[in-house]
Amino acid sequence: MVAINIQPAYSLDEWIMFWKSKGAGDVLWAYDAGGNAIRSYRLFALGTEVIIDREGRVVFRSEGPADPNRLRTEVEKLL
Repeated sequence: MVAINIQPAYSLDEWIMFWKSKGAGDVLWAYDAGGNAIRSYRLFALGTEVIIDREGRVVFRSEGPADPNRLRTEVEKLL
């Protein structure tokens, strides 16, 4: 899992602290300084979740916080 910070007003450290304050597990964090992932995957809103399969295809997309059980189900389909 990779979390990409698309909000330039907040530092990556601030997002990591927020994430941990919610009791969430470890993920790989990235900052998309060039905006490549933002454009490629149309990440225009905070809370957008995109699941990409091994071939690079988007297999799930949520424009707002998705149900964690739904996310787990979608990820498990790919394992």
